[in-house]
Amino acid sequence: MNNYDGINGDTLERGGAYNQDEVGHEVCNFTTVGDQVFGYVRPTGQIKLENLGASKNAKSIENVLIIWTAGPDSGGTAVVGWYKDATVFRHEQKLDVDSPRHEENGLNIYRIKAHASNVTLLPLNQRSFMIPRAVKGGIGQSNVWFASSKESEQFIAPIFEFIENYNSDDTIPDVDFSAMEGNPRLLAHIKRERNSKLVQAKKQQAFKETGTLACEVCGFDFERVYGELGSYFCEVHHLTKLADAEKQIETSLSDLAIVCSNCHRVIHRTKQMKTISEIKEAMLLTIPLTCRGID
Repeated sequence: MNNYDGINGDTLERGGAYNQDEVGHEVCNFTTVGDQVFGYVRPTGQIKLENLGASKNAKSIENVLIIWTAGPDSGGTAVVGWYKDATVFRHEQKLDVDSPRHEENGLNIYRIKAHASNVTLLPLNQRSFMIPRAVKGGIGQSNVWFASSKESEQFIAPIFEFIENYNSDDTIPDVDFSAMEGNPRLLAHIKRERNSKLVQAKKQQAFKETGTLACEVCGFDFERVYGELGSYFCEVHHLTKLADAEKQIETSLSDLAIVCSNCHRVIHRTKQMKTISEIKEAMLLTIPLTCRGID
């Protein structure tokens, strides 16, 4: 969702079959009620507070950092926000405060609460911290992930650093300005590994069959336009997004396409990746053929 402040006017995505008939309790996870925010997550049974340091008889535990995640269109699991110094309850709690927003969404229970001043919902363009699934140390099948294993540290350390240094007032001014750039940083997302041998094999196949590495969308040929500088150069596009895969997948040469840099960027510009045919249909016919590398 965009705002997690009730379903009305928001976009509910990737909720699975459940959302066809019901509204998940998470839709109000960032709704402020007075000075409090009440969060919900659906675990398998109770939330095991002993994994957070509480006794097995404890009904709740305080001063917990809660990191909320969701599945973006690009696939995977992204951090969308957090509660600092939250109180986590072992069992569902009855919402005993007056909240029109919760009422209109049919919600009357919660599992986690925090003071509104300790709550942060990231803007859509900042939800880029990806946590992997189906890998050692990553998120498993449960909706509650304690990230307590040694292998989990590699995924949560950069997130903790980001939260610690996050300042929502850090906005870019609408004036000319300069800033220092180039400081090395650990990228907090998972990069899907490409097989370079497979890419080279696709280039060899295309060159053997056509004598060129022309873009399959627009026909642009780097070598024809740039001469030796563009010799044997192109980009190889995966027809199925690797970002949508939560584990390794087998890729054959027929799953790849030869494209130029411009078409490759446009293919991936939308949340739902465009097909080769769709990009061809979208191309403006008024573009001079010489711009496409065609005489």
